[in-house]
Amino acid sequence: MSGFKIPLDFSSESSHASFYENNRRTADTENADKSMEKSIADFIFLLVCSPNGSFKPDFRFGFNLKNSRFTNADSEDRINHRKIEGKSDNFNNYAIDLKEAVKLFEPRLQNPEVKIEFNKKQSEVAIFISGTVMDTKKEYKQDIKFHIW
Repeated sequence: MSGFKIPLDFSSESSHASFYENNRRTADTENADKSMEKSIADFIFLLVCSPNGSFKPDFRFGFNLKNSRFTNADSEDRINHRKIEGKSDNFNNYAIDLKEAVKLFEPRLQNPEVKIEFNKKQSEVAIFISGTVMDTKKEYKQDIKFHIW
């Protein structure tokens, strides 16, 4: 990575003649791995926080629970006849939709699994996402919490 060293030192006594630095590391993949995981985490966070239709070229981008954010859950913790909490291998819940969105829009995460918990008393949704990072085969986990309604 190239850039300016901070703080800038213009004195002639400086051990480095220039305030410009090139820190390109070819053998160090640890930083690249962390950047990949951070990139995946940031993109999934964007996906979860976006309602469907927020990205005009592809209506499928986003998390459809966000489209119902002003709708109250019923007595069985359902919105639009779908269970809020559940796992992505169960039927008729929002975790299935999020898993499909992650598979579609974040191919760097292989075998994604999604679990959603809903605390009705605090109106808080907790999302747990796991999978495997494609390049490194490392286990990946991410937790996202937000309040609704």
